[in-house]
Amino acid sequence: MKCLVVALGGNSIILPKEQGTLEQQMRHVHDTVENMRVLFNSKYKVVITHGNGPAVGDLLIQQESADRPRMPLYVLDAMTQAQIGYLLQLALQNQLGIHSTVVITRILVDKKDRAFKNPTKPIGPFYKSKVYPAMIKQLQGWRRVVPSPQPKGIIDIQLIRDVMNKYVVIACGGGGIPVIRKKGRLVGIDAVIDKDFASQLLATQLKADELIFITAVDNVYLNYGKKRQSKLSAMDIAEAEKYLSEGHFGVGSMKPKIEASIRFLESGGKKIIITSPKLLEKALKGKAGTVIK
Repeated sequence: MKCLVVALGGNSIILPKEQGTLEQQMRHVHDTVENMRVLFNSKYKVVITHGNGPAVGDLLIQQESADRPRMPLYVLDAMTQAQIGYLLQLALQNQLGIHSTVVITRILVDKKDRAFKNPTKPIGPFYKSKVYPAMIKQLQGWRRVVPSPQPKGIIDIQLIRDVMNKYVVIACGGGGIPVIRKKGRLVGIDAVIDKDFASQLLATQLKADELIFITAVDNVYLNYGKKRQSKLSAMDIAEAEKYLSEGHFGVGSMKPKIEASIRFLESGGKKIIITSPKLLEKALKGKAGTVIK
């Protein structure tokens, strides 16, 4: 059986400019799972990861607004792992009759990672103007950014390996809970790991055949959002590195997916697919999306 790691973007749960109500999140998860139906057959052993950028940002705003003790960002990562994992688990059960399990995953990072001095990970809603000191300008507006260190190890990897032989596994949600080692103990640290890099590390450690990024766009594009925008249907590692060096891929959007794709292929992975939920079935047949191999 082929092993697939399927990485769902945060926009699979909350769309830009939405309030992110429970009803909206459930509807998007329903649609995403329905489009994933093709994956759940005897051919594939499936592990699902997901982003949490919109959700964890909204939760952070709620924490900052409440007149109650505030939970640290790494605890919010844990909370959104459980929240989104539950919604996926519910949809898999109710729509497809598939039993799944959510592994609340801890990811080891380096406390000296330069990301802690240079935050780049967009979270939460879009704003029309800059309202926080650390923000990034994207096509839809301004977004808050937080540190996003590189994942160094998956603490719960053996548990994931054991469970995936029986069930569909939902793991590394939101990039996982960032932890560091301090005096022989694991300690949480405020950050949001990019789920693309966490998904790549998971796929590599599981020796997955393919890594699929399900995102808000149908394909990878050159000059995205510009007059000379052009669609890429396929590329190899050399082409991906070339386009990356030319600055075609945005920080906090497509850039980490391309970087993670290169790492996965260089570590023995066979194939990357990047596409939207509605085109997943066609992309698996090579008739849509962007393939990197």
